[in-house]
Parts: sequence; C-alpha cells; structure tokens
Amino acid sequence: MQFSKAVAYAPITSLNNLFMNLASPFTGKVLPLDVHPEPLFSTGILGRGVCVEMTGNKVTSPVSGTIEQIKRKGCEFIIVANNGLKLLVHVQLPSEYASVDRQPINAFGKEQVEQGEVLTYFDLPTSQIKILGTLIVLNADKLGPCYYPLKQVSAGQDPLLTLTRK
Repeated sequence: MQFSKAVAYAPITSLNNLFMNLASPFTGKVLPLDVHPEPLFSTGILGRGVCVEMTGNKVTSPVSGTIEQIKRKGCEFIIVANNGLKLLVHVQLPSEYASVDRQPINAFGKEQVEQGEVLTYFDLPTSQIKILGTLIVLNADKLGPCYYPLKQVSAGQDPLLTLTRK
C-alpha cells in the first residue's frame, strides 16, 4: 500500500516544469522510500521522499527556513522552508547508538537555519553500522511528480529531491 506517489529516479536534464531542488541533508547512496524498515515511512503515509544509506555522520538543512520541531533526541527535524514547504529530516539509528552523548546537535535553540547548515553530527562508526537518513516533503500534495536526480549524494552539496509543478 502506497499513500503518496513514489519518488522515481530521473536526471535533472530530463525533467519539465521544475519547481526546485532540495539539497541533500545526508551523504551516501540514495534509495527509494519503500526500503525504509518503518511502515510509517515506507508506505508514504507521511508524504513523498527518499532514503539515503549514510556513509557520513553529518546532517545538514536541505533548505533555508524555520525549525519547527526537533524530536527523537535530535534524530528528527521538521523544517518549514521560506517558500512554505514542510520537510521532515529523519535519521534511523540502531537503538544501541541512540544515546544523546553520541549526538552533538548544532541546531538546538535555533529557530532559523540556512541551506547546508549543520543540524546535527553523529559520533558513530558509519563503516560498521547502517544509518538510514530520510527526507520527506510533508505537504507535497499541490506539487507535481518528485524525482531524485542522483544515486549518490553529499550532504549540503548535491540535490536529493527535484520537485516539479503540476
């Protein structure tokens, strides 16, 4: 069961009606949302998005905007972009690594954030454990199809999602 339309791979040069690119908050390999182990994410109930199998420890803001909430000990950020898009930046950590002392959070106490600014950094051995980052557009209902233009991304540098107009 898929509630939101799936995000497919498509190079930017092949797309029409571009609205905007969302910068990747994560570094790693891009995967479709349906590989997420949590049904809340994988079914698309929350919205359209993609996962990244992280190879880096840094999480950056995909847009300039307002931090609405920080939850799950700094593993979940809800950011409202300056243009009104509402985004969920989520990191799925193995439970044995989910302690606050391993997560120095840069964004606590901040209300405004710039695209590419570090939200959090995890002091974890990414070569030994699997960390899954997820970016979801929570209010994509008025947008056209969404795509991921790259199969490998760098945090704060590469586009992770390309949004189109209807």
